[in-house]
Amino acid sequence: MLSLDTWGNIADILAIPIGLIGLILIVRQLQLALHESEKEHQRRQNEMTLNAYNTVRGDLRDSIGRVRKELELEDMFDIFTKEHLELIINNKSLRQDVARMLGYLNKFAVGIKYDVFNIHLVNDLAGPLFIETYRQFKPYINWVRKDSSHFYREYEDLVEELKELRKYK
Repeated sequence: MLSLDTWGNIADILAIPIGLIGLILIVRQLQLALHESEKEHQRRQNEMTLNAYNTVRGDLRDSIGRVRKELELEDMFDIFTKEHLELIINNKSLRQDVARMLGYLNKFAVGIKYDVFNIHLVNDLAGPLFIETYRQFKPYINWVRKDSSHFYREYEDLVEELKELRKYK
């Protein structure tokens, strides 16, 4: 017959693997919870991106359309000239439209910077529009930055990220 001390030692020996199994199960459960939390964050981020884009899309396209019509630019691939810049500088209403248009784009960039919006979804929805509009209006952005170099900085950073995602030349 085994003594009480022997049974205590056996119980102690059995407790170690049982404790390790419990620890492994707890770690696994925490990993699963973290994974689910990340998936939920991604889902909410995608939903917010789609909602914001759908809300702003019409205003953004109207604004871009008005500006390009006023500047007689056919599309986002037309060349922006020095005359276009002078026209914007000398026309307050047009300047406000350009600022509004770039402001919409910059707000998306800020949302992506702070992980509110999903850059991959924005890239799929309007990547070329964001990139080519930046390229086209870069002379105006440079002109605005004479006063302060931080204007549209987030938009510029977003464009660089989108170019990388799209492997733009």
